[in-house]
Amino acid sequence: MDSVCDPLVPTGQNGTCYRGGLTVFENHQMCNVTNRKILEQLKTQIPQVTFSCNTHQESCDFQCGAENLGEVVLSMELSYTLEHAYDHDTTKYACKNIECECIKDEMLCGKDGSIGKAKNCRSNGDPDVADLQISPICSRSQLKGQQASSALVQTAHSQRPERPINWVMIVSGMAGVGVFLIVVTAVVTYLAKESSGSGAYLRLEDDEAGKLMSEHTPTSLIFQNICYSVNKQKILKDAIGMARPGEVMAIMGPSGAGKTTLLDILANRTKAGVVTGDVYVNGHKLSRTEYKRLIGYVDQEDTMIPTLTVYETILYSALLRLPRSMSDAAKRFRVMEVMQELGIDTIKDSKIGQTGERSISGGERRRVAIACELVTSPSILFLDEPTTGLDAYNAYNVVESLVTLARDYNRTIIFTIHQPRSNIVTLFDQLVLLAKGRIVYSGPQIRTQSYFNHIGHSCPPGFNIADYLIDLTMQRTGIDLSTANLNEHAAHPEERGFLGLNNGVQQDDLENTSEQWASELGARQERVRQERARRQRLQPVDVVVDGENADPDGLSPHMRQLVDAYDSSAVVVTLREEIDRSLAAATGTPEDAEQSVPLVLKPVSTHERPGWITQFRILADRTFKNLYRNPMLMFAHYTIAVVLALICGGLFYQVSSTIAGFQNRMGLFFFYEALLGFMCLTSLQVFSNERILFVRERANGYYSPGTYFLSKEGDRWIGNLGTKVLFDIIPLRVVPPLMMGLISYYMVGLVEGVPEFFKFLLVLVLFNLTAAAVCLAIGVVFRNLSMANLLSCMVMLFSMLFAGLLLNKETMSPYFGWLKHLSFFNYALEALLVNELLYLQLVEERYGLNIDVPGATILSTFGFNAKNYWSDVIKLGVMFMSFIVFAFVWLVFFVKERR
Repeated sequence: MDSVCDPLVPTGQNGTCYRGGLTVFENHQMCNVTNRKILEQLKTQIPQVTFSCNTHQESCDFQCGAENLGEVVLSMELSYTLEHAYDHDTTKYACKNIECECIKDEMLCGKDGSIGKAKNCRSNGDPDVADLQISPICSRSQLKGQQASSALVQTAHSQRPERPINWVMIVSGMAGVGVFLIVVTAVVTYLAKESSGSGAYLRLEDDEAGKLMSEHTPTSLIFQNICYSVNKQKILKDAIGMARPGEVMAIMGPSGAGKTTLLDILANRTKAGVVTGDVYVNGHKLSRTEYKRLIGYVDQEDTMIPTLTVYETILYSALLRLPRSMSDAAKRFRVMEVMQELGIDTIKDSKIGQTGERSISGGERRRVAIACELVTSPSILFLDEPTTGLDAYNAYNVVESLVTLARDYNRTIIFTIHQPRSNIVTLFDQLVLLAKGRIVYSGPQIRTQSYFNHIGHSCPPGFNIADYLIDLTMQRTGIDLSTANLNEHAAHPEERGFLGLNNGVQQDDLENTSEQWASELGARQERVRQERARRQRLQPVDVVVDGENADPDGLSPHMRQLVDAYDSSAVVVTLREEIDRSLAAATGTPEDAEQSVPLVLKPVSTHERPGWITQFRILADRTFKNLYRNPMLMFAHYTIAVVLALICGGLFYQVSSTIAGFQNRMGLFFFYEALLGFMCLTSLQVFSNERILFVRERANGYYSPGTYFLSKEGDRWIGNLGTKVLFDIIPLRVVPPLMMGLISYYMVGLVEGVPEFFKFLLVLVLFNLTAAAVCLAIGVVFRNLSMANLLSCMVMLFSMLFAGLLLNKETMSPYFGWLKHLSFFNYALEALLVNELLYLQLVEERYGLNIDVPGATILSTFGFNAKNYWSDVIKLGVMFMSFIVFAFVWLVFFVKERR
């Protein structure tokens, strides 16, 4: 109430309370002295201070006294300046002269020698008086207390100056972002059009590629008693075989026979079931690590990066897996050599492409996949259906190149194949025929025909032996020998051409007369009837048996006859004897070594592959190429960031320092978090799109999981922070929030100050990194992209709920209050608000009065702590690193190939 200030005014009326420090015309302030030393001297007396200033006289009077103790009066000539700003006012006083006067013979003025007898004193003559200050005598809080007032006339108050618009920073931010986008676009365009230089002629002083092919240990592979079961169901039983250096082994059988299962076990791939049996390399069992370095594996399904060229795809395989002692020039030479062998050198600069895009053909993709393994010249090469998707000519060329690799460079080749043409079958050295997971034949291919003739299953003349064997091992006992089916089994004219056969009938002659066509058709139908009758005589009759006499392996009588015939044949006896002699020779038994077969039984030597630093560099280069050749996702992030920053800058332009302005600030920060959080859902595809590629390359020993992981974020841990995280974080998680901050910060008119600006950017970047790490971890854990997408959205919404905007943290139920500590939205929003409002004075006009509301008060009302900025930043950093480490650990221990 203004009436309490009336006694301070000389007239005793019309006083107006004013707590500011500005002297408008004349003001009077009074307080009790709180200085401890003075109070100790005066004991029971309480001195008071009165301070009056007059702007016209440019003077102030300071009176200090107590009842019955007298008083001291100081008169000061002063001048002051007043500076106005949009967020505060500053009043500066300058004292020109100080004079003092006191009542004589009183306690404060001479009685008992309290101070000197002088009536007047000047600042120049008495330094003690010159240094006299109010603050040691009267506390600042009392000066601003209820008794402090100014005598004012109630007039219209002056308006606070409007906050200046920082056009320099607004224009600079937009210009900086624009220049950055232009530079990035130019670099991406240039790199995308740049030639890979794969056609350059390479000349080697010494044939390093030739050394790679010749200087190695020839490797034999022996396997016996191989069994595999899943949930007690036998998939494979008692598989046996031997492949020597320089030989090609083919594993044949109908669909579901267990061909790929046997190949996976021989290649030491991780299986979901139980595997038993023995696999020997040169008579010895190798560790998994040694074995991986020795072999190559080509999967049935091609998985390659679509943005790379054919040459680059094979080159990266060579750079990651060829010996570290081999020069880059020799590795490039080896790549060109392999492409020429497979006939894909003419498409070396074509991109792999993907479904729906014009790219290389399916057969060419298959040969590229084979080339990725051939380029390393492995001692043992496993291939799953290498001729799938190829025409007859290219299929023959692929198998012929494998045979050349085996025989010219003493390699061991093992592959599965379904129904090869007869000209391809003649290239095999060893043949393993499977049916229902059991061995029907395992031995030299050249003895196949004679063996089946011996057991009463002769292949008819003119039939493809491979087709005949597949039909023979089918689950049914009878074979459909209809005209159409027989025509499929008969050797095609082009096959006979490959085999050097002359069918004696030219196409022109067949077209001469209809009589010749009729004669040819009649003869063919007669052969069909004869063959059907012969087969029916040879085929055993199915016998219906009861449960007690049923075959324990679930085989039909026909299949049981084939399996038992091989188990008791001279072929398997000879094979087992060779295996026993070879293993005995490897263990050093003298008498057996003299009789052993001519196998090379030297210890296996492997090359040292590139180290983790080289792996990181190669993977970083590959990932960077994939990024700039498919930049749509990156540019989409940049476009959204720029457009929405401009929109937000316009919507929240020069936000006011009122309660409504606080609401706008809080809404802007929450919107930025929501925008960045949901943009991070694209991190799900960082790993999801290449999961199969990673699993297969890891199984083939291309690199360590850590190097891949961080090549998508270096001692070994630093190196393992590889390229996947690195090339997702920098362009997609760091740059967009920086763009948004540079454009919108000064447009919105957030708190001035360089430190506050950079603290704002720091929180945005850390929040974006944390959200991206959460999505990346979910993408690594969940194989199904739809499930990962749904769960990521739920995590974002949960974190938004406990951010502090939708639900007040102070009024939250204690049963759920702890959940706010799991919300990274909460930490980011609190840090942004504290950075903005800690020292901001908000003004609210109500009923003609301006009410000042400190920003810290608003923060506490919403449940935010004004001292938590740096603790929130630290918590965001800890959450980011925690999710990155979690994703890495899961990748290493759980994302593996399991077949």
